[in-house]
Amino acid sequence: MKTNELVGQYPWLAKMNTIEDYLPPEYYQHLLKPYTFGGVSDLSLLEKFLYNKKPSKVLELGCGSGRASDITVSTIPTADYTFSDLSERMLEVARQHLPKKSSFVVSDAVKYMENTKDMYDLVYTLWSFSHSTHQHIHRLGIEKAGEYISLAMKKFVRENIVKGGSFFLIHFDSLSQEQSILMRQWKRVFPAFANIKEQSPSKQIIDRTLLELDTKGEISLSISHLKGDAIHYKLEDEVLETFMNFHLETYLNNSPHTGSVIGDIKRQISNYRNDNGSYNITPGCYVYSFTKN
Repeated sequence: MKTNELVGQYPWLAKMNTIEDYLPPEYYQHLLKPYTFGGVSDLSLLEKFLYNKKPSKVLELGCGSGRASDITVSTIPTADYTFSDLSERMLEVARQHLPKKSSFVVSDAVKYMENTKDMYDLVYTLWSFSHSTHQHIHRLGIEKAGEYISLAMKKFVRENIVKGGSFFLIHFDSLSQEQSILMRQWKRVFPAFANIKEQSPSKQIIDRTLLELDTKGEISLSISHLKGDAIHYKLEDEVLETFMNFHLETYLNNSPHTGSVIGDIKRQISNYRNDNGSYNITPGCYVYSFTKN
């Protein structure tokens, strides 16, 4: 089926975005599903990490529209904040409800780590770090990007987090029901995703880098693997729109692969279809946290 015919069937395929701008904030919020793990939301996981911490300088990498930022600011209202995101549109929305004295920086997460000269007591990022790492992998190739990202992370830990400072990151589980469907589609266009039976290149780089720092005694690292509660979709069209426009970032909406991608997603999600035509698809994540020694 030609792309214009597909757009007639699925009007949301007409939505397109750039790497820098991602999705319009209001549409992003419309597509965003609740992610819970044993009834505990991703924001509650962050809140638990923040408990009893009293940092003076806090950095959020990939803050988006400020969903997690609100939790941090309400939990630690006295800190000085820096919020970074590659999307200027997202930062504009975040500015409207976050402290006016905060710094808002338009930047890719890895590049921010590489270039910043500031020091932080607490750094966190929910879900978005993989977006940054995979963009560098697609640009540089897996080997060069892996080295570049790892060096940027090590530099950041050594030079920009104070002794006793804390770091928190949530990364998706590539082998979950949800992500397994998506990895099949990314594999079509990006060689880095050739082996979809293992965790994503982003996670492998993070593991390799943080485990090295932990082994050397530079950080005290904790990693938890959490299976998510199934995300409920009422209709097939809702699954397709969320997967194509949110998870796959509209990248394949106007592509020679568009028809094949939609067909494959439909086949894969049929495994999770309920008798009433709704769908329950399970995500998963890895939670990283460390203290700098």
